[in-house]
Amino acid sequence: MSIDHLAVAESYSGYFTEAVTGNLAAAVPSCPGWTVDDLVAHLAEVQSWWTLVLVAKGAQPTGEDARRAADTGPDRVEGWREISARYLAVQREYPADTPAWVWWNDAERATAADVASRQAHEAVVHCWDAWNAVGRVEPIPAEVAADGVGEFLDRFLHGPAWESGPVVVELVATDTGESWLVGAGGSAGSGDAVAAGKPRRLDAGEPTARVAGPAEQLYLLLWRRVGLEGVTVTGDRAGVEALLSWPRLG
Repeated sequence: MSIDHLAVAESYSGYFTEAVTGNLAAAVPSCPGWTVDDLVAHLAEVQSWWTLVLVAKGAQPTGEDARRAADTGPDRVEGWREISARYLAVQREYPADTPAWVWWNDAERATAADVASRQAHEAVVHCWDAWNAVGRVEPIPAEVAADGVGEFLDRFLHGPAWESGPVVVELVATDTGESWLVGAGGSAGSGDAVAAGKPRRLDAGEPTARVAGPAEQLYLLLWRRVGLEGVTVTGDRAGVEALLSWPRLG
């Protein structure tokens, strides 16, 4: 199923605004040490940055431009509203194939459509953080969550040297029927399917472990918002735990 990433970013930015309004002092359990105010400042910084990226059409924005663009002013929520509205307007205005600077590939090039995808999931995850902080978590649609699993595996498999040995983990979404493979550490009885070195997404391979559950649980698990309690793990549980803890998310 094709996801309208701009519509997702718009909807969840709106839900985020509703959740944070009047709750800036609340702690955010899924972001230890942060308050909701910090969360709003962070999402404002992110969306303002990608607004600059889109406008630059392939160039990387400067740090000073980014600092100015992220300033919410004295009213955090109102400043966030304005920043988010500006991002959404620019994302809507620019054709999907507009060149854009990105950090997640060696060429540092992608398109406005790729930015929309990244920002859709940024908004969903941080909206979940805000919901969790104020005690009213809503379900994430399975198709959005499944899209987010793929997005994570395509863009966030980076971290320190892999030292945990061979592993091939299959993630299975029990509600959508989709599955994904991730492997690392050299041969694990699956020919050349497992890359030496850091974990990467695989097209084929024999799993050493399976993690099965609703797409939403897999999505939040990858983002370390929930633990393994909501999924079923079979096979090499230690390998699963190592893989989940490996990526640098900051």
